[in-house]
Amino acid sequence: MEDLRTGYQITWCPGCTDFGIYTAIISTLKELESEGKIDRRKIVYTSGIGCAAKIHNYLNLSSFSGLHGRGLPLGVGIKMGNPELTVLVFQGDGDTYNEGIDHFVLHVKKIQM
Repeated sequence: MEDLRTGYQITWCPGCTDFGIYTAIISTLKELESEGKIDRRKIVYTSGIGCAAKIHNYLNLSSFSGLHGRGLPLGVGIKMGNPELTVLVFQGDGDTYNEGIDHFVLHVKKIQM
């Protein structure tokens, strides 16, 4: 799974929790792929902008970068368009709880229904 790393220099601040998320995602995808549970050619991820969205530079998978706060509706739309895909959404606090709060609340509410 080393080929999941793009080789770009990571520019997150020292101590940023995005390092842990990045490491966990690579480790998890490696494990799931080795167990035959996922096919990396069927993985796509989305995000808005900000530090969390920088993962587009560092993770070598299909991706779609949208507007600030719109990573979740992008991911939902991609999943609806092709349910066979594994869709991941990377969002920081601004994407989720500021610009994107309406999408987050709407989708959480639908899941609970």
